Amino acid sequence: MENTKKASKKSGLLGSYSALIFWPAAILYSIIISFAAFSPTATGSFFLTIQKFILANMNWIIMLSAVTAITACIWLAFSRFSHIKLGNEDVEPEFSFYAWVAMLFCTGLGTGFVIFGSAEPIIHLFTAPTILEAGTEGTGAGLTEAIRLSVINWGLLGFPLFSIGGWAIGYAAYRYDKPFRTSTGLYGILGERCNDMLISKIVDILACIATIGGVSMMIGLGVASISFASSFLFGIVLSDVAKIAIMLVIITVYIISASTGLSKGIKILSESTGYLAFFLLFAVLILSATPLSYIMSLVLEVTGEFIWRLPQTIFWMDAGTIDNTSSWAGEWPIFYVLWNSSYIAFTGGVVARISRGRTLRQFMLGVSITPIILCIIWFSVWGANSGFMQLTGIIDVYSFVQSNPEQALYVVLKTFPLGSFLCFVAFICFILFAVTTANAASFFLAQQTTEGHENPALLNCVFWGLIIGLTGILFQLLGGFSAIRSLAIVAASPFIFVTFAYVISIYRMMNADIPKIKE
Repeated sequence: MENTKKASKKSGLLGSYSALIFWPAAILYSIIISFAAFSPTATGSFFLTIQKFILANMNWIIMLSAVTAITACIWLAFSRFSHIKLGNEDVEPEFSFYAWVAMLFCTGLGTGFVIFGSAEPIIHLFTAPTILEAGTEGTGAGLTEAIRLSVINWGLLGFPLFSIGGWAIGYAAYRYDKPFRTSTGLYGILGERCNDMLISKIVDILACIATIGGVSMMIGLGVASISFASSFLFGIVLSDVAKIAIMLVIITVYIISASTGLSKGIKILSESTGYLAFFLLFAVLILSATPLSYIMSLVLEVTGEFIWRLPQTIFWMDAGTIDNTSSWAGEWPIFYVLWNSSYIAFTGGVVARISRGRTLRQFMLGVSITPIILCIIWFSVWGANSGFMQLTGIIDVYSFVQSNPEQALYVVLKTFPLGSFLCFVAFICFILFAVTTANAASFFLAQQTTEGHENPALLNCVFWGLIIGLTGILFQLLGGFSAIRSLAIVAASPFIFVTFAYVISIYRMMNADIPKIKE
């Protein structure tokens, strides 16, 4: 076994890396991107066909994986294992609570929060089945439900998955001195060979492809948002060359950040972006035309509806729709579970890296419950504001979001006092989210393709950062966004089963260790 490990380990400009993971991941990615570049339409159709097959035949098990993650997080937080730390019992957390939560958001779904905070509640207000059946579409009576559905998609169906992935990887890495790799989370099932078996290599390679697909999809949305903001704010219509230049600037900022290491670069960017996001949220509360009492009433009402209807929510499958490939559930909650699954390894791995010293209860509540609370506040405030403008006729927000959801944020902010300034702040906030996400994703990919080093070589991180950035811009320029969207879903689908395996692995690891810890 030792000889095999030595044979698979290479060194070069990218530092020490695992040839059995790096080259299969790079070659598989190259094949996909080559087909997409030469025939984006055909590639998109190919992956879309697979996506439809997955949605038609796996919809129930996809949602069951999310239910399992949610249930496991709640149970673990209050179980007999809840006092156990991630790492040795005497280690203390490296980051403050604010820095920790900020890094969690920025390395995961923060970019989407900025884009969809105003847009998604309005889309649901006119299209969600629960609202249509109640006859409240396009009215104030349906706005609470529209916001609640947004919270479910961005909060409930995402962060519990990341929690399970993070603890499975982190616990095995810190307690059993295993590398920071996706397959490490399977230690409780596979034991000491968790990184050396064929299935382990496949899991690590798929984690790389899923991360590239999922993050590039977000970066692609970001390029569209930046392009619209440039035209909306400055009257400058970006050419394809300009879009590439902007992406290169983002990559350059990322390289500078990456060179300072995880503890400095991502931490500083995440904290700064968090302050900007809170500033924008405060501006909505103070400067918008929406009455503060209306916003706060919606925050409370959404919170109550979210808690009261939680059991119904996590088991709702839109089963009355015969065609699962075109159902609303397939387009929204099931799609979000799959998309979030593409982030399980990436976000879970990074969260594990920044969470050493926290107890299981702190981890599960911090990574799952805290983001959901912030999600309720964020979408309630932004949703109340865009909903108020839609319902009172100030702006027809729905007409904007039907074609380009990323427009809603700027269109809404433009109506505020100091609207142009706030739009510029949102623009900068978005770019920082994108940079931090790409930074963290590149860091994770470098870990996967090395021997799982906590701090992989800078050039390795830069290499994967370029891959993510160029993939996002390539699909935007070629008009093949549907291809990368479907790629993210297809690559993420195996992690539905990895989620179940992680839950079992966590239980077996901790159940075996608790007698030793009590001693």
